[in-house]
Amino acid sequence: MPTLDITVEQVIMLVKQLPLEGKKAVFKVLQNELEFQENPWLKLAGKYQDDPQFEEMLAYIEAVRVAWPKGQRQELNDQEEAK
Repeated sequence: MPTLDITVEQVIMLVKQLPLEGKKAVFKVLQNELEFQENPWLKLAGKYQDDPQFEEMLAYIEAVRVAWPKGQRQELNDQEEAK
């Protein structure tokens, strides 16, 4: 497929000139292309599955989350620094 040397603004102007069905067709093609692009977040999936400290880190995050509303954040920080 040949590549055209036009700007995004020119493409938008051309699409605006299309009838509604043409706009829907363009939208469908663009939507399909975006859906099939590689998701960068998936590269991180399972990154910590073999990390022996992962469960400890999750427990710490949960403790901070639970303690935060009770004003106990400083106590948790002190415990962490004492380790």
